[in-house]
Amino acid sequence: MENEKKTESSKAPRRSLRNGYLAGLSVLAVALAVAVNLVVGQLPSNVTEFDLSSNQLYSISDTSKEYLANLTDEIEIVVLSEEDGVDQRIEKFITRYAALSDKITLTWIDPVMNPSALTEYNVSGSCVVVQNSATGKQETIPFSDMITYDYSSYYYTGQVTESAFDCEGQLTGAIEKVTSDSQATAYLLTNHGEETFPTQAQKMLDRSNMATEELNLLLQGSIPEDCSLLISYAPTQDLEQTELELVREYLANGGHVMLLEGQQEAALPNWEALLREYGIERVDGYIADQQRFFAQSGSYYAIFPVLDAGNSITAEFGSNDLALVYNSRGYQQGSPSRDTITVSPFMTSSDAAVAVTSDSQTEGTYWLGACASEETDAGTAKLLVFGSSSLIDDSLTTQYSTLVNLTVFTNAATDGIKEGSNLSIPTKSLAVSYNTIRAGGLWGIVFVAVIPVALLLFGLVRWMKRRKQ
Repeated sequence: MENEKKTESSKAPRRSLRNGYLAGLSVLAVALAVAVNLVVGQLPSNVTEFDLSSNQLYSISDTSKEYLANLTDEIEIVVLSEEDGVDQRIEKFITRYAALSDKITLTWIDPVMNPSALTEYNVSGSCVVVQNSATGKQETIPFSDMITYDYSSYYYTGQVTESAFDCEGQLTGAIEKVTSDSQATAYLLTNHGEETFPTQAQKMLDRSNMATEELNLLLQGSIPEDCSLLISYAPTQDLEQTELELVREYLANGGHVMLLEGQQEAALPNWEALLREYGIERVDGYIADQQRFFAQSGSYYAIFPVLDAGNSITAEFGSNDLALVYNSRGYQQGSPSRDTITVSPFMTSSDAAVAVTSDSQTEGTYWLGACASEETDAGTAKLLVFGSSSLIDDSLTTQYSTLVNLTVFTNAATDGIKEGSNLSIPTKSLAVSYNTIRAGGLWGIVFVAVIPVALLLFGLVRWMKRRKQ
């Protein structure tokens, strides 16, 4: 008995020592956890948070990352808004964006508490101001430009829905504007039944440091000297002969011209003559592609063009990048009127395509987008043609945010224009995505019915056997 007491008394100091050791480890672990949390709390959100949002709203493109890495000017981003007045998505994105460059200073100002800030930055309400600290050049971005809305159903339902998130494109475009010494200008031809130029394409040009103006050639009588790019968007009427001569003269002086054909039947003999002169032969009818068509649309005329990796306009795209066009006209190699002209397609159909008219179907491979260029004494002239204006149609580009349509257009518009910058950053769709099963067929039955039922039966049999044991 006495030996047992001695044994117990000898264990007591060891137990106390062990308990003290464990308590010390617990205190150390808690202290370490607190210290780690304090350190992590000081890190920017782009380091501590992962973007798990739908459509990767908070992820920043490689285009912007590369652009910010080469930024040399000191830029101040000022968010003018009442406390809790900024959409949390905008607030989080701007914070992550500014953390990518030590050249960017981010400031938050409540204009209610500091009303003089509105006068200082010459704005009238809540917005984001991007300012070059050295030159004082400033761009203002309304919050309404960062999150856009679809009003198409308002008159039927009384409600509007969020359509696109454009925070990155607006910020990068604004920084480019305040750091650039010059700006390009694109002129949009009018008076030929052209459709309204799409909003998203307009924004892409704007953020690429390219202003847009309308131009009536018959009224103006000439193409302005500051014209960097002349655009004809979905014309339903042809150029007049005098207009054709002005466009020819503009190209001869190193100008850039872009034609996006409409989806309606339109006789354009003067446009066709100009294209033919530069080695682009327009074929009759619309192009249907039995290999690269959009299956969900149910139409061979909805085509995913092949993007040529050897052309500067589409060189950045891989096999997984898709553009989509509807009801496209087609082109083939013609005979340029001068040896100095070179022609290259950048969007083509597959070899299973057909040019369809009311009385014929001609198989072949057709160009859906092409560029003709010529070296002149005044610079490199470019004549660009797209077979379908749907490439930049708002209803298409906002509905399918993963398409590279707008990037292809921006690349073509800015290619070879020194004043412009190719900052093609498409908006991110805020439309609700639904997971649906389309035409599951045999495999759908296997995964939806056969496998689940088999697993239930297997479990029931196992349960009954174990119950009997």
